[in-house]
Amino acid sequence: MPTTRLKNTLYRLALPVKAPRLYPELTAKGDPLSSPDAFLRLLRMHHVMGSATLLKDQSHRSVLLCSSRNPDHSVFWHSMFRVASITKMATALAALRAAEEGMLALDLPVLSYFPQISSLPDLQDVTLLHLLSHTSGLMDPPDMESALIQEKTFPEIVLNTRQSAPGTEFHYSNLGFGLIGSLLEAVYSKPVSKVLKNLVFSPLGMNATLDASELLPEQIVPITRVFPYHSGKDLVKTPLGERPLTKPDPLRHYGHTAGAMYLDLPSLEKLTDCLMRNGQPILKTDLGQVMIRKHAEYGQISPTLSYGLGILRIQDRSLSDSLIFGHQGFAYGCADGAFWENGTNRMVLFLNGGASEARKGRLGLCNYDLLKWAFRKEMPQWSR
Repeated sequence: MPTTRLKNTLYRLALPVKAPRLYPELTAKGDPLSSPDAFLRLLRMHHVMGSATLLKDQSHRSVLLCSSRNPDHSVFWHSMFRVASITKMATALAALRAAEEGMLALDLPVLSYFPQISSLPDLQDVTLLHLLSHTSGLMDPPDMESALIQEKTFPEIVLNTRQSAPGTEFHYSNLGFGLIGSLLEAVYSKPVSKVLKNLVFSPLGMNATLDASELLPEQIVPITRVFPYHSGKDLVKTPLGERPLTKPDPLRHYGHTAGAMYLDLPSLEKLTDCLMRNGQPILKTDLGQVMIRKHAEYGQISPTLSYGLGILRIQDRSLSDSLIFGHQGFAYGCADGAFWENGTNRMVLFLNGGASEARKGRLGLCNYDLLKWAFRKEMPQWSR
């Protein structure tokens, strides 16, 4: 993954030569596009391996399903996608609902929910608010994925991961968001998959899960990294996702709420609709407004990006005159996105089984180009 400017530059130079050439097969539903060829060119340019896209405003709605061949990524209306960090929006919604129910508090130290831990300096004074806004100071340890598979507890891996005092700096942290799952299990005494189902998925009527063992492989669009591309290396379920979440284990279940959600396009639409309505009907108080408020900034590397609570905020006049909310998801080769425009409630959802991971700052370039095309070119035609 191109995580630095140099790597991103090299990645973008090599991508046209090294990535597979794909010719998506488009199935469109709803209102027709004014520029379908431009959309297909965008998919080919970013080497998208099967995708489900939704464009929506108050009176128009277009669903674009694109299958790819070689590799074969067939996409249907109810195909399930592993959406990586888009999971964080559902996690934040669940955590805020737990706060409304009095099960969690935004400003209490997270260690107060784990009486079995006597001392853990790296989590000292860290609160749920810090975890939700990536201001805990925690950095992801390089061996976090293997630690989860080996079932190490989070006290074993949190040591020496704090880079700054809580509340002082923004450090995007999957470990921090994963710990929110541990908190939810600790207070509800249920597996985190069931907690999110009870708090978010079922109330919204979503076909979604954090437990991939519940799904049949043929339901899932596989993920393939387009560069470096290796034929036959599709990922359907991660090793961690193969393990059923049958009982709570708060000290070990610190990986799921950062990016392990599987859902279909209609379910992502329901989740995004809820967030556009400030969390209603999930949230009953003004915490939905707190969720989209700016709590941290990405800084010099991405000056157009800031962060709420589980919500990415984009202020970029090349994309829209308005603030854009949402989240993107990168993992194992996918480059997903779920976004809406403040004030207009125009929505762009994009799920795929692999795409270019090139970045513009910290925003995925494929998401950037899709938003620019949708908000500046395609959707303005709908009102004419």
